[in-house]
Amino acid sequence: MKKVFRILGIVLVVILVLFFLACFFAPKIAKSYVEDHSQELVGRKIEMESISLNPFRFSLSINDFKLYENDGATPFVAFRQFFVNVDPSCLLVGDICLSEVKIDSPYARVIKNGETFNFSDILEKFAAPADSASADSLAPAPDSLANEAAALEAASLDSAGVLSADSSKEPMNSLPFGISIQQIAILSGNVLFEDREVNSHIELKDFSVKVPEVYFSNQNTSAGVNLEFASGGSLGVNADYNMQKGDFSVNVKLADFAIQAVKPYLESSLNLQDLSGKVGVNLSIAGNANDVLASTVQGTVSVDDVVLTETSGKTIGVNHVGVGIAEANLDKNRFIIDSVLVRGAFAHFDLYKNSNNIQVLLSPKKQAVADSSADSAQTKAGPKSEAGTAAASGQAAEAKDSLQAENASSNAAPPLTAELHLLSISDTKFTFNDNTVPGGFSYTVSGIGVDASNVAFDKQATVHVRAAFPHGGSVKVFAKVVPSDTKSFQANVDVKNVSMKDFSKYSEHYTGYPLVAGSFGFASDNVMKNNEIDSKNNIDIYNLTVGDKPSGAKPEYAVPMKIALYILKDKDGKITFDVPVKGNLNDPEFSYGKIIWQTISNLLIKVALSPAKLLFGNSTPSDFEVDVAADDFTSEQYGIAEEWTKVFKLEPGSILTILQDYNSKKVLDDFALKIQKIDFFKAQNGKEKLTPVERKSALETDEGDPQFKQFAETWKRPSDGELTSQLEALAEERNAKLLKVLQAQDGATAKNLIVRNANPSERAASKKNSVYRMSVQLP
Repeated sequence: MKKVFRILGIVLVVILVLFFLACFFAPKIAKSYVEDHSQELVGRKIEMESISLNPFRFSLSINDFKLYENDGATPFVAFRQFFVNVDPSCLLVGDICLSEVKIDSPYARVIKNGETFNFSDILEKFAAPADSASADSLAPAPDSLANEAAALEAASLDSAGVLSADSSKEPMNSLPFGISIQQIAILSGNVLFEDREVNSHIELKDFSVKVPEVYFSNQNTSAGVNLEFASGGSLGVNADYNMQKGDFSVNVKLADFAIQAVKPYLESSLNLQDLSGKVGVNLSIAGNANDVLASTVQGTVSVDDVVLTETSGKTIGVNHVGVGIAEANLDKNRFIIDSVLVRGAFAHFDLYKNSNNIQVLLSPKKQAVADSSADSAQTKAGPKSEAGTAAASGQAAEAKDSLQAENASSNAAPPLTAELHLLSISDTKFTFNDNTVPGGFSYTVSGIGVDASNVAFDKQATVHVRAAFPHGGSVKVFAKVVPSDTKSFQANVDVKNVSMKDFSKYSEHYTGYPLVAGSFGFASDNVMKNNEIDSKNNIDIYNLTVGDKPSGAKPEYAVPMKIALYILKDKDGKITFDVPVKGNLNDPEFSYGKIIWQTISNLLIKVALSPAKLLFGNSTPSDFEVDVAADDFTSEQYGIAEEWTKVFKLEPGSILTILQDYNSKKVLDDFALKIQKIDFFKAQNGKEKLTPVERKSALETDEGDPQFKQFAETWKRPSDGELTSQLEALAEERNAKLLKVLQAQDGATAKNLIVRNANPSERAASKKNSVYRMSVQLP
């Protein structure tokens, strides 16, 4: 019995010795074999410092590994250490557990040159034997190829060309044993990607990947990835995935990614000089791998400090664009956007004789060579000599098309649900440059803003638009629209105090006369239903003046501008007319008769009342009357006040004071009557606020109207104190608006320009009820 134990002990010792010898020598043999036969194995040179196997820790380590490029000198893939540790206790329950997998300082250099990569030869080497074997032993007969292809398509493809619902919804088959990999880590990684076709260079530096544990069973897997880009920015990805059920959730966070990295790819479709800016993404995606289209996306996307430099050196860009996504689901066809915020956008449009800057931008430097690539690919593939192959492909395609058509008819997409809770555009600037007219024309619209809320595809939305023109002009637009109904809308437009002098280049080009003065106002109310438009437009131009035609001028049209303006102007130098437009949008009717007869009547009144003006022209008045019930000015009033600011050029150092003079006691009854008319118009039309056009209509209410008389009987007049307070508030509002416009004129400053109400002693000297008048203190 002792002899048996002695023999067993010797055998055990020998086994242990052989095991430890194998653990010691096997890694060295493996290292030597891999390095000596690397060309046979992968077609590349491989070097490594060592392979070590620790029998006590059940761990394997490969140190300083390098796989070289074809030149045998440039590293293609490398790492400082690959370490894996096995937990032997799991073997007792029939599972395989790796307690730690680590790759330290991995490096990879990926180069794309056209359709090939610097690792294409490796893929071809591994793919070639399998392809040859398949071709030699598994080639089907031509007659059966079509049936096999059709059967494959019908069995596995649905109308979208993906796995059918019956097969894709099934849970994954369970493994006979569990597999667990814990503490997966990639530390201090570096990846370099070069696309030589577009001269692109992207580098990920010092990135890390950490996965706590991966289960090949009915358990959740969590993974974390953190990447740093050499050109700036970082990418973080965290994912949870259940391999058995297919449930997953992913959070992607991209911070300060430099847009310049994609410039080489944009050059294939854009002709630009430079591109800069940053992109940020924070998205959460949740769903099931068996039905990816049903996944729900939430999060934010932002773009900051984007500047696109054109080949001319001019720029287009935006300071910030932010999009908040509440829900995006392709399967439900549902897209809910919390907000779209655009701040500080700037752009320009340069018009040339035969092109514009947008056409130049969209003319790429690099033209695609798709045709030549396709020809080359066809040449390599060679002609199809097998008639059966072509027939099989055709039959397979027919089977697929038939199946897709059948499924498409039974799986109609759900109706689109699209909502935008908030749209805000602010601090936007746009410049129009017309280089087709002599001397060039440039006009900048600044302070562009757009505000809208609760915008839905099939619901009415309210949109507010505002913008500022040079020299104190402005525009406001109020619109009600239903995005899905392009045949109906409601819009109100209010344009104030546009300087006509800014458009002198066009006047010189087309008529030969320069514009030296004038202000333009425009108010428009538009309602369209089923393409039938009802538009009321008020045009208000004051003091439009042209200079003398240069002797060498060659205008496009022979227009007697001075005579034409004289005919159009009324006795006070204004051009005002209402232009109603009614009818179908595609063929609107324009009321020419009203304009013509109003022009003729203005001319007759002018000649009859002011023959001296016909001979000697107008002079700038020192005051103008104002409606104390108005909250703004007409173009005439703005124009007169702007004429006053010319004193700063004529007499530098002067101080201009503009006084608002009104007698509240004298105007109180008239003011009350106007308030009454406005209240009557609001009651009749169900309005809370009135547009400029509606306000004008309200004040024109006939006091003899029976309905107005009936309303007046029940209307409660405010007290004198309340009316006086309203008068004072409107007066201060008018002062502020006038001061803002005049401060935009040349030479005006906060020290030399004063707009205020007249004091009691100054009011006592006034002979008129309500006026604005000027006074100048000379230096």
